[in-house]
Amino acid sequence: MTSIPIRAFARGLDLLAALNRHGSATALMLARDTGIPRASVYRLLETLLAGGWIARSPSDDRFTLRLKLRTLSDGVEDEEWISAIAAPALFKLTTRIGWPSDLATREGTQMLVRESTHRIARFSIDRGMAGRLFPLVGSSVGEAWLAFAPAREREETLALLGSATPALRTRLSRIRRDGYALREPGPPWPHTGSVAVPLRQGKRLLGCINAIWMARAVNPAEGLRLCLPPLLAARDAMEAALD
Repeated sequence: MTSIPIRAFARGLDLLAALNRHGSATALMLARDTGIPRASVYRLLETLLAGGWIARSPSDDRFTLRLKLRTLSDGVEDEEWISAIAAPALFKLTTRIGWPSDLATREGTQMLVRESTHRIARFSIDRGMAGRLFPLVGSSVGEAWLAFAPAREREETLALLGSATPALRTRLSRIRRDGYALREPGPPWPHTGSVAVPLRQGKRLLGCINAIWMARAVNPAEGLRLCLPPLLAARDAMEAALD
């Protein structure tokens, strides 16, 4: 007896593989990547959502893999479920402070935004932040990562960047001492300021989360006063969930 492959099941696996490659993706991105018709992609995504295998970001309709997939394989990268765990805490944070927040993880010599609340923030002019890349030097999430990364990894990264200046080392030491990285308004983002803190699982640095405010409405001192305590509380809630 000749067995007949189940096409829908094979397509579902192709969709998961594509999502694993992207980290987070929209239905349109997945349809283009896999060649599966968009209508079929939507049906497959709804099935995977209902089964708890994937999650949908409420900020921009991107999909991410869920921790449940670890019951099948160890092939899911940590970053692909950090955003799903962190999303509720980020949205609670934005509801509290009104300003947007991002979760970013290191991608080579840049920081990749894995989750963002710009779309729902009352006070935000930016949209579509998920998937964007920030520089390690100059962004609050990047400098927070550099400051709190293991010393060897930090030195290797600084060597790759060619940025190991005395001024940067002094700034990173101050960030480690203070527990947060502050970015004041200026190039390349003159209209905003931000503060970022590290996100860990045990001793492992997973990424960084930030809060962003409009420079014309809030000065750096006021931004820290309004955003840093809620940001730290959100970070602690994420780390508790990860543990």
